[in-house]
Amino acid sequence: MTRIIASACHTKAASASLNHAHSPFPHRMKLKTLFLLGLLSSVFLHQANAEAEKETRYLAFQIFTYGPNPIIPTMGEGPHPQPARFPEKAALLNYIGDIKQRIGSIGNPQTRLAVVLGHLSFDHSDADVTKFIELGFDLALETDVAVGFHIDDSMFWAGRKDLVNDPQNIEAMDWDGTPSTGRILAWGKEPSIAPPQMCYNSKVIQREAQKRATLIGQAIQAGVNRLQKLQRPELFAGVIAGSETMIGQDFKTGKYLGYRALLNRGFTREHPPQDIDLEREKVVQEWIELWSKGLADAGVSPQKIYSHTAFLSRRAFNGDDKQITYMKRQGDITYSQHSHSAPPWVAFGKYHRPGFSTYPQPGLFEDIYELMEKNKQVGWASCEGTNMQPESGPGQSGMGMETYLAKMFNHGATLVDIFSWGIGGEANKNMGFRVVTEGEEALQAYRKFLKSEPLIEAPTVASLTERLPPKIHKIQAEFPAWMQKTGNTDAGALMQKMQAQLKAKDFDGVEKTADTILALMSGSTPPSTSTPPAPQSSSSTTPQAPPSSSPSTSDDPKKRLMEKIARVTQGVKAWAASGHDPAPIFQEMQEKFKPLMEAGKLTEAEAELDHVLEQIKPDAK
Repeated sequence: MTRIIASACHTKAASASLNHAHSPFPHRMKLKTLFLLGLLSSVFLHQANAEAEKETRYLAFQIFTYGPNPIIPTMGEGPHPQPARFPEKAALLNYIGDIKQRIGSIGNPQTRLAVVLGHLSFDHSDADVTKFIELGFDLALETDVAVGFHIDDSMFWAGRKDLVNDPQNIEAMDWDGTPSTGRILAWGKEPSIAPPQMCYNSKVIQREAQKRATLIGQAIQAGVNRLQKLQRPELFAGVIAGSETMIGQDFKTGKYLGYRALLNRGFTREHPPQDIDLEREKVVQEWIELWSKGLADAGVSPQKIYSHTAFLSRRAFNGDDKQITYMKRQGDITYSQHSHSAPPWVAFGKYHRPGFSTYPQPGLFEDIYELMEKNKQVGWASCEGTNMQPESGPGQSGMGMETYLAKMFNHGATLVDIFSWGIGGEANKNMGFRVVTEGEEALQAYRKFLKSEPLIEAPTVASLTERLPPKIHKIQAEFPAWMQKTGNTDAGALMQKMQAQLKAKDFDGVEKTADTILALMSGSTPPSTSTPPAPQSSSSTTPQAPPSSSPSTSDDPKKRLMEKIARVTQGVKAWAASGHDPAPIFQEMQEKFKPLMEAGKLTEAEAELDHVLEQIKPDAK
């Protein structure tokens, strides 16, 4: 599903951005240049973004605080979960200090660095939660880094024996009320078990959730009042009232749950709902609203409260990559089932702003933009994510970190919570998630945002989940006949290797092996097995003229394309700075380059970039 985005920047927001620039060309030419750079993102700012930019916007990093060691990102899952005990102050100070020191900026009144502490779960006692929230505000004042909190609304509650031992509080897998054996958590290559799915409309569960929301809301508002007295209100980033809220699947059987909630709504096997998916979705939305209303009633501003859901985009769900995408579609199921009764619309409500997990996938951001427009919503959050698709690798998302951030902050996001900084400690510093989150390219993007400089959205190349299915399908269709004709033993071994990689969900490895097989089939030289680099952020330094007469030497078309995009971006800055009108370039990029990128015609798009580079050479008239 696609959507049309508003096609103009808000004048006031554009003017504010230009206040940071100092160059000899007129204001109108500055504006045209800014428009051109925005076009390179293939999308325009919505007017709601101008409203969101009036607030402080937060670039946050999640610190895992379920257990005592924040470098361990696990919570209460698995057969031997870690204890639910918040970390000590010293460990958190070290963690925040590392983030602050390596990024090198805490921002300004418009854009601020933050950390999000969580998850606060039912496994933690009331006293411990209250004390920990107070500590969070202490840390904000001591480090000058804003603080937010992440609530686990329903996942980890095994410590509440008074609740979990009552079958009426546990979701059922059928109309007979058979209770869930545990909840599947697909957080790795192998699923792990969590406590049984909580029944959201059990009277006892709702009472306890209301009490917990009130407790947390009162503790947070006490901290906010403290900040206001000290004239430091910007040090509170917000509270995320959920952790990918959904009605999950049963661990042992894989069955979809939610029947206990349906029974509580008066439905039975003999009298089922007309739309069973919609009824379960309503249960989820009402649960989110219960939490956010409890927080708001305790005094927390709804502008600082966010829901948190996770969903597969319509484009990915309806595409032909069902066996490849990390949110793998299993069998003939509905979109609601695949979203575990939490399609993106349930994230919206009266007492909170919407929030989503935003690991890159085809069509994800477009779905969010459409819903923001439909709901006339100002402000939203990326509550979990980083610039990497799970089960792929660095450089496979089709964009750099600056573009990833721009796809959120340039479209009304007021909080972006980046996951994976520091997880696993020194021993895991080279893991994929940490490379994309903590690498130099990412650090430059963070610094640019915290300086309130405009983030540039470069066109994205096809992501792994878009590139891989056609390659697999081509091999499946043509390999048997080719193998019979050639008897190539190397290719046979490569096929076995690829099958093993598919089974292990090593999709980065699958693509490399598939490329090698396709090269053999075409009679060309097999490609390098090195991972393609991520597209780079645009530089914020003084623009230099592009070396447009010297072509890129890369053999990777995606890498060449991103190199040329970066050269065009810098070249247009230099072109405009030297007194040229960038409007014709803007028009050409809009009418020619953008449609080619959207159609996936990378060769033709590259040729168009070459034409633009010729036009903006230093000696061009």
